[in-house]
Amino acid sequence: MVRDTPDEHRTDESRSTANRSWKTSRRHLLRSAGATGLLAGMSGVGLAQDQPTEIRLGGETSGWTILGGFQADFLGEGPNPTLNLETGRQYEVYWENLDGLPHNFAIVNADGEHLVQSEIISEEGASQTVTFTAEESMAEYLCDVHPASMRGDVQFGGAAGEGQQQTAPQPTFFEQGARVGAQVVAEGMTAPTDFAVATTDDDRQFVTDQTGEVWVVTDDGRQEEPFINISDRMVELGRFWGDYADAQQNYDERGLLGIAFHPDFQNNRKFYLHYSAPPDGVDQELPQDNWDHWEILSEFRASEDLSQGQPDTERRLLEIPSPQYNHDSGPFAFGPDGYLYFPIGDGGGANDNMYGHVPDWYEQNGGGNGQDITDNLMGSVLRIDVDSTEGDKPYGIPEDNPFVDTEEALSEIYAYGFRNPFGVSFDSEGNFFLGDAGQNLREEVDIVESGGNYGWNVKEGTLCFSTESAADPTAIIDCPSSEPQQAPYDGSPLLDPIAEYPHTYQGQSVGITVIGGHRYEQSTVADLQGKYVFGTWTKDPARQKPQGRVFTAEPPAEFGQQGAGQGMNETEMMNESEMMNESEMMNESEMMNESEMMNESEMMNETQAGNATQAMNETQAGNATQAEGGDQAAPTEIPLDELWTMRELMFAGTQNGRLPYFVRMFGRGADGEIYVLVSKRGVPEGDTGAVLQLVPPDQGEEFQGQPAGGQGMGNQTQTGNETEAMNETGNETGTTNETGNQTD
Repeated sequence: MVRDTPDEHRTDESRSTANRSWKTSRRHLLRSAGATGLLAGMSGVGLAQDQPTEIRLGGETSGWTILGGFQADFLGEGPNPTLNLETGRQYEVYWENLDGLPHNFAIVNADGEHLVQSEIISEEGASQTVTFTAEESMAEYLCDVHPASMRGDVQFGGAAGEGQQQTAPQPTFFEQGARVGAQVVAEGMTAPTDFAVATTDDDRQFVTDQTGEVWVVTDDGRQEEPFINISDRMVELGRFWGDYADAQQNYDERGLLGIAFHPDFQNNRKFYLHYSAPPDGVDQELPQDNWDHWEILSEFRASEDLSQGQPDTERRLLEIPSPQYNHDSGPFAFGPDGYLYFPIGDGGGANDNMYGHVPDWYEQNGGGNGQDITDNLMGSVLRIDVDSTEGDKPYGIPEDNPFVDTEEALSEIYAYGFRNPFGVSFDSEGNFFLGDAGQNLREEVDIVESGGNYGWNVKEGTLCFSTESAADPTAIIDCPSSEPQQAPYDGSPLLDPIAEYPHTYQGQSVGITVIGGHRYEQSTVADLQGKYVFGTWTKDPARQKPQGRVFTAEPPAEFGQQGAGQGMNETEMMNESEMMNESEMMNESEMMNESEMMNESEMMNETQAGNATQAMNETQAGNATQAEGGDQAAPTEIPLDELWTMRELMFAGTQNGRLPYFVRMFGRGADGEIYVLVSKRGVPEGDTGAVLQLVPPDQGEEFQGQPAGGQGMGNQTQTGNETEAMNETGNETGTTNETGNQTD
């Protein structure tokens, strides 16, 4: 991890804004009104004051934020806090570039004419000081490069919190959904990355820690000693060989990332781990000296009594070279057919077009591994048979894999077109769910089908993606909707997600880096029945605060009658008695009624991945009636009427209905209940990692306090998120009012 996100933002906690002392910056510009870069019109009688009034802001494409630790009663709440100024008073704006993209600070009047304008700086961590005297003609402050997303109001008279604008309800993308509780099941981990159940008589539950340990989780919490520790064969977290990472950052996406137990573990004692090995951790060389590491899938065996994993039994199945430290994916799983499904990211960096990213069929965008099915395995879901071998491969290829008979195509590939697939699960009907962390603008959840192409880097979610202008949703609006009808491709459509959300909606942060989850098929928490539970790593655009969110996506009524066709026949699926019947699905009476929906001004429309269209075409946002059918969404809008109905879970026992943690992953127990893997820190340090179980609201624990800053990833986000060469931490800046941070 996360990342994605959380991909693409610097996460060096040691250089985070919350911990920064305000010393001389690398770039101190515009000390006075007469300095270069300020326009005329700044004269006037100033108030008597010894020093200018200080304002401290962080600048990134998703919006202006208040730098950690700075407080002032004339500042509203962010992103893009209102500046409530006093006419004639001199102000000094100290602002820092948080994402390494080009920004400046400017103030304009109501006609858009510049009254203050600084130089553009593009270096992450660089800063400027802009001094000006407030005059009533000032209407807005902005960044000239990203004016759609980095724009705030300037007001005069009264404190920032007193105006009508501050009391108006903030726009929200997700409506409030079911109320639930959470119980702490285990604590004391660093950064939990995956959850698995061993198919044994006692159905023990296991959690992987990014630092290399696998922990057994019981009713009494985390056991004192790990089930297995493989840290000695992993990369050293925080040490990088690829060019994309900052050598000083402590944010890292590598480590021990996933675990799965063989379906016959009780008898054969086999289990599987996904981890990151250093360049010299494999008996062959990386393709180039500046490639970062190897992604490893290995088989291990437990002791005779199944109480301990045995490191010396390792048998490596996959050794995949990775050019960059990020986009490593993580969890994997055995499907109902007994085959192993292993997602792998696109190789990291940003845009899927750095070194290590091969050319593909879509010439308008450089890259990339997501669309390639002949040169490497990255950006794909692999499907292999761990119980057989084929040639010199230590695994077999299922004969019904989609590219077995396709010349030049890699037969391991089951589906492709992914950026950083994160969070894999199957429901009892065989539907295969997968989160895919976006970059600048969108996060998505897909239902994966055999041979499916999920669009990256032609698309990011339902939006056309541009490698040249990744933060601009309008840069390309006419991208292909299908792959070419030319071998090894067959002209299949690019499949859209079932759930999608923007990084920012109408100036408010929504979340960065999707965390894939599980469909809830039990009755303990009645309001979750039939819904897919997933989340986002954090909603904090500064990536400092543990502000994860948990969502649900409700399928249309006709969904799931026959699964999604993962290449498995009915006899290979779980039997009918395990399936959730129609009475357990969410019925009409459970749907959100008109009074619970947001008003029409919050609507965007959206497009969905395959399967059935929604019977009522619910609009997710809007007092609008649920008409049958609807207008086609604009190219930059999220087509909500074609997606599953999304809501945000509200947690009892919290200050604002949200858990005060980064959400790192989800798990499903032997009893079908859902667990949330969390931590207070966005980097693999400390011992704040925990496992929470979703429970009815009256059974939940109390979680004290609103998350404070300074615990996060510095200037990088992710359970996936990154900082690209141009610092991918871009943000959507288009007509949708849907700006987004770049994530892994």
